[in-house]
Amino acid sequence: MRALSFLFSPAGRLEPRRFITGAIGVYLVGAASQLLLMTGNVAQRAGVLLIVAVQLVVIWIWFCLHSKRLHDACRSSSLAVGAGLLYLFSVVQTLIVPNGFFVPSSHPLGDADVGGEQLLILLVYVVSILGGSGQYDLVPVVVVILIALTFLPILVALAVTVWAARLKSLPPGADNK
Repeated sequence: MRALSFLFSPAGRLEPRRFITGAIGVYLVGAASQLLLMTGNVAQRAGVLLIVAVQLVVIWIWFCLHSKRLHDACRSSSLAVGAGLLYLFSVVQTLIVPNGFFVPSSHPLGDADVGGEQLLILLVYVVSILGGSGQYDLVPVVVVILIALTFLPILVALAVTVWAARLKSLPPGADNK
């Protein structure tokens, strides 16, 4: 029962050593589930909803660990809430791209989004060609922005983890002023 409360309850305190161990485990499970999403066979067989469920559990465990660690350092868990929501948006974006490739065309949403990012890049490329301005090629800029939107939440989550791990534990009721 203590293991479940360790993983699924944001209440309590968590010293840095146990926090680091838990955070490494969460990141490994999160990376493994993202890799499963990227392989088409797993997404088709198990269904994307299973992978989404795993990601939601991973995000919740990540939040619980960080909330406990921040409480141990007498800090508010609002930063963990913000980083967790940002990571959730990253998961949603990651789901949109494969959906364009794995949804069969007979499905009601079959052709609704055939890789929205690819269409955006193609549109910018066609407009730049028709405009005759080779000097203002925006395709690399759009690609960099889309890559940044994918990896920024992961980098923020890692930064919050490193920051939280470096905080000193304070006695209960202490103020860190």
